[in-house]
Amino acid sequence: MNYSKHIRLFSAFLTVSAALTAQIPASFSKDQWESMQRLKSHVSYLASDELQGRQTGSPGELLSATYIAKEFKKNGLKLLGGNGFQTFAMTQFRIASDACEMQLNPVGGGNYTLPPFKMNEDFYPLSQSVENDSCTADVIDVGYGIVAEKLNKNEFQGLDVKGKIAAIRLGFFGESENPHSEMAKFADINAKVENAIKYGAVGVIFFRNDENSPEPNGKLDRNVKPSPIPVFFFSKVGPLPMGMNVTLKSKIISPQVLGHNVVAFKNNHRKKTVIICAHHDHIGFNEYDNSRYKGPQAIHNGADDNASGVATMIELSKQLDKWGLRKNNYLFIAFSGEELGLLGSKFFTKNALIPLDKINYVINIDMLGRIDSTKKTLTINGVGTSSKWIDVLKKLETDTQNIKIATTESGLGPSDHASFYLENIPVLHFFSGQHRDYHTPDDDEDRINYQGMYHSIQAIKQIVCHTKKKKLDFVKTKDISPGKMRFKVTLGVMPDYSFSGEGMRIDGVTPDRPAAAAGLQRDDVVIQIGDHPVKDMMGYMSALGKFEKGDTVPVTVMRNKGTYTVNVTF
Repeated sequence: MNYSKHIRLFSAFLTVSAALTAQIPASFSKDQWESMQRLKSHVSYLASDELQGRQTGSPGELLSATYIAKEFKKNGLKLLGGNGFQTFAMTQFRIASDACEMQLNPVGGGNYTLPPFKMNEDFYPLSQSVENDSCTADVIDVGYGIVAEKLNKNEFQGLDVKGKIAAIRLGFFGESENPHSEMAKFADINAKVENAIKYGAVGVIFFRNDENSPEPNGKLDRNVKPSPIPVFFFSKVGPLPMGMNVTLKSKIISPQVLGHNVVAFKNNHRKKTVIICAHHDHIGFNEYDNSRYKGPQAIHNGADDNASGVATMIELSKQLDKWGLRKNNYLFIAFSGEELGLLGSKFFTKNALIPLDKINYVINIDMLGRIDSTKKTLTINGVGTSSKWIDVLKKLETDTQNIKIATTESGLGPSDHASFYLENIPVLHFFSGQHRDYHTPDDDEDRINYQGMYHSIQAIKQIVCHTKKKKLDFVKTKDISPGKMRFKVTLGVMPDYSFSGEGMRIDGVTPDRPAAAAGLQRDDVVIQIGDHPVKDMMGYMSALGKFEKGDTVPVTVMRNKGTYTVNVTF
């Protein structure tokens, strides 16, 4: 890797910044202008095409980590771990190799052979399959493989499954007549595999009961933890003849890559430490299908998400001594793997470089670059995670011409602060709001509001200053658990997280999705879905969890001071 080239690029950004500093507009103080230029320098590099979207484990992500470590060191912090890096392994992808095999064996000791089934034509392994193992055993039919004690249903009861391959139908009995039956809760593939293992099966073969049943996705999910047995799908309708002896060989390729957290410490020799963090990874070329963009392959530079948060964190690390913040230690962390499921922060909490009980609180900065020039709203999430936060926020002195504060209480959310909240640590998440460029190639540096970032930093500074002598208690907030946040349906809208009124205000509508088809618009405020009132974001998520794909429900919104109801089909 040509590091000298990238060092020259760093220097070029700094040279541009120095030239701009000499031309300070009259509307800015010298301090504000210089801070904004530093922010611009950081974002310009981190969100440049050179880093190719900073996908976790990519060369661009390593360049990002190297740059951040260099800046931390320049700002007087001590790099922890290996040169500031805390590395963690992640599965890059999983793919079935040609060595996967499903073979019928002669019965009765014959010396003949039967032709093997064809991979990806007659069968394929499912995500739950063991990576590298095989089994040879007789097959036993266990129906739909459902165990539901509360429904007095156990299809394994009375069967001798131990040491055999369980043949299991997809779905559940009566699904075509009543797809929303209580039985549906017990019919997912993971549960059926767990049931088979519990009763001693050495392998599982899934099959469709009829031709109208959908096939499971043959793409292997890299996030699914493999079971200890082969788990295959047999594409023929109906089970294998019972009494057959079958060999299953599962050989799955799953290369690993390293993600890089960057960790640096300001040791003031105090008992408690404040963590200030931001994730530095983004979604690269959309290798893992988490883009909202549907066009040809393109770099997702992630200027707002989250070069803006990293730039803010670096700027805060530079200002610590100037602000006289010496009553806590300060640990700065740039996490990787956030876009893939908070991988870096979860790894850190399980492998913390300081004891978790020494952490006073956590400030997480994720997307701080798009303060709306009209609304000027900075959202602070997590204010319910300590009884002290409300008093601290009351002390904030902000010019509402520059910044307005909106708050939410929950400590959970799709960013790294959630990993610490789940460890009973008070958290705050700073967020400038959702926008149309989120997770698209249009999230570029030229759209960043540096003046808004500067005023947001002043709010963060005040919060840190007002807590420099405080030991914060932890309060569990009213949350929707992560498991309940996985919905079968979606409206296809971007919520306005800065909205503090009653309901859920729509900040953007995705074309060709249910809301767009029903005529919902930006700035509509959803106040009811079906029979379920929507008071806030949690109410909105709770209401979505009540519906299934295909349901048509009335959705009521406030629009132009009136109410408007449309039927939405999920």
